[in-house]
Amino acid sequence: MELPVFLQEPAVFSIFEEIAQSVPTGTKFYIVGGAMRNAMYFHIFGKKLPQRDYDSLIVGNHKKFITNLRRVGFIYGKIRRKTQVVFKKAKFKGAEKIGDFVVLDMHWVRKVNILQNMKDHASFTINGFAVEVRDLFSSNWRKKVIEMPRALNDLKAKKLVVNAVDNRHNLFAAMRFMSMGFKKPSKSGVKWLLREFRKAPKRRRKRNIEKLYNSVGGKEKAEKLAQKIGLNLNYLLKNH
Repeated sequence: MELPVFLQEPAVFSIFEEIAQSVPTGTKFYIVGGAMRNAMYFHIFGKKLPQRDYDSLIVGNHKKFITNLRRVGFIYGKIRRKTQVVFKKAKFKGAEKIGDFVVLDMHWVRKVNILQNMKDHASFTINGFAVEVRDLFSSNWRKKVIEMPRALNDLKAKKLVVNAVDNRHNLFAAMRFMSMGFKKPSKSGVKWLLREFRKAPKRRRKRNIEKLYNSVGGKEKAEKLAQKIGLNLNYLLKNH
């Protein structure tokens, strides 16, 4: 049986079993966005994409679920907000780096149409995938994945189509995708990404540009990626 790519690591498989067992009766816990995009990408192309955490959505009793996760060794990460929390659990003793942990970036709602939620929040159509955590262990997990319209076709075509622009750093995400072989966004898509970028605090821009350099192989490569979508990184950071 072919498992989603992230469950093929034994330590992650074990932790996700604990997660699935921690979901309270009447509550659903969806893995959404990047992790499922990467799982689908591996299913299609047999290649891995970089992954740091697991975006997820709790529908139902989030307080009980969080309590259950703490009982099996999850601890709080840096983010704790009204409807969002980051939880993490080490894969092994002595874990230090981010890759040594299973990190859940969890949001919650009482009721939701999961498909509509993705339409409202997926930054790119290729992120429009979700699956309930207990279905990940099914032999036919692929058939249980909820897909936003265009998501699968755009992923197969490695096409970056801007969907919901609710993240001020998606401009950098687009260039990271381009460095992995995805096609550049349309001119209108770049315009929307740039509009959102202008709303970001200037103090965050340096951090994001350094993240871009590290992920694409240096400053020179980052500048070339920016040029492909008609932007100059130095001008962008100084004048927006």
